[in-house]
Amino acid sequence: MPMISPNPTPVEYAMEAISHAGTVLGVLAKDGVVLAAEKKVTGKLLDLSGAKEGGYGGSGEKIYLLNSKTYDDLAVLSCAFSNVIGGVAGLTADANSLVNYARTAAQRHLLMYNEDIPVELLAQRLCDMKQGYTQYGGAFIPTIVSLPPTHPSPLPGLRPFGVSLLYAGYDPHYHFQLYHSDPSGNYSGWKATCIGANNGTAQSLLKQEYKDTIEVKDAIGLVLRTMSKTMDSTTLGSEKLEFAVLTLDPETKQPKAKIYRPAEIDALLLAEGLTKKDEDTEMKTA
Repeated sequence: MPMISPNPTPVEYAMEAISHAGTVLGVLAKDGVVLAAEKKVTGKLLDLSGAKEGGYGGSGEKIYLLNSKTYDDLAVLSCAFSNVIGGVAGLTADANSLVNYARTAAQRHLLMYNEDIPVELLAQRLCDMKQGYTQYGGAFIPTIVSLPPTHPSPLPGLRPFGVSLLYAGYDPHYHFQLYHSDPSGNYSGWKATCIGANNGTAQSLLKQEYKDTIEVKDAIGLVLRTMSKTMDSTTLGSEKLEFAVLTLDPETKQPKAKIYRPAEIDALLLAEGLTKKDEDTEMKTA
């Protein structure tokens, strides 16, 4: 468990919350980026029909499309032309706010320049806002969130966003990229990284197995094997795992994001030999 200083700052509290969140793992390959995330909100009574049929920009908990050109088709398609997808670890409500901000920033850039927003620029936009929330009294906030001039300043009671993000994206300048940002507003580029619970163990495993020449098909196996060793769950299945891949469409050469449906995740796990029986099944067969 991460150590907190005797007089922790709000950012340290936010980092502590993230360290207990579901694991999110990303791997950068030569021909794409792979993201996987552990879902904490599970249960037999949970309605997963939206995730099974293809929901709006993802299943709504861990992995999201941040810049999509085909939102109207997401109800029937499992793929969308999007140059940035994101994985979140931390407070889901905070993540929803940042995801909405990122989508708005991406669409504004598209409207203004008629091109997809560069991946690093989108990470910078979010980090600028997140850093503003770390400043005393929130004096920087009105210039970021466009509060009305009559709003009192400084703003009391503000706190940092309790969420870290992984950005997987593609742009013509630097091709496929993977970034991580934390509640302080810092961001960094990675070849492979992990946020959330057990991130230290995952980082060690990735250091041992990652290669600069890795391709998406091998990165998928690496991500699933690493998740199987780091997740706090005794089972590994689609009910506790989200999975997404960003590649280039072979025909249009445009970045294409695929957020896998539960049946497709189970097929991947079966292909990798990682499917585990749940506790109820084991008790019945014992």
